[in-house]
Amino acid sequence: MKTVFSAVSALALVANATPAAAQDAPASRVEAAQATVDYLFPEGTYEKMMRGTMEQMTGQMMESMMDIPMRRLVAQMDLPEDKVADLGEATMREMMEVLDPHFIERMQLTNSVMMDGMVDVMTTMEPAMREGLAEAYADKFTAAELNEMTAFFATPTGTKYAENAMMIFMDPKMMAKMQESMPKIMEAMPGLIGKAKEATAHLPPPRKPEDLTEEERERIETLATGD
Repeated sequence: MKTVFSAVSALALVANATPAAAQDAPASRVEAAQATVDYLFPEGTYEKMMRGTMEQMTGQMMESMMDIPMRRLVAQMDLPEDKVADLGEATMREMMEVLDPHFIERMQLTNSVMMDGMVDVMTTMEPAMREGLAEAYADKFTAAELNEMTAFFATPTGTKYAENAMMIFMDPKMMAKMQESMPKIMEAMPGLIGKAKEATAHLPPPRKPEDLTEEERERIETLATGD
């Protein structure tokens, strides 16, 4: 496979010598983009990203949330201030130690099962994603530019970069910084929810089932059952 990529890279010089119109023919650009994407997004990338890395990130975020005071979490539910104040500074971890001593293990197992299922789903989607990525690259870059990138990716340094380009955002150091930001995000949520309410205040409230006409209820039932 690397031999093929090297051959494509060697053709970059030839491509640079051809007329621009020939270089930028849609078919040639997509073909050049596919060679670039083979380096940046090789088969199995989704599994590599999700199995272990994404699972670890999800686990870390859960651990972080466990130590956030319940009053901060419940504050997002638009409860009266006195109800929120009554919660004190107890964390979810402290609460769950009483309510469900196996909560963390339960969540870890659930997360593992869900992640395995998502890996299977994403793997089936990967060919289409690679095709779409190649088309996007073909739209953004000329054939000559794509061949230049592929030529770089064929070098030891370029190959190392390409192999890590998609994974670098899952690096533990990046994940640690994201985890550090979780408390700030949680603190900002009540304010953001308040702004969203202000932005939609002029709209009538959503209707309840009892507000619907008989015809509308029948329509909802038909949509829900597909009959």
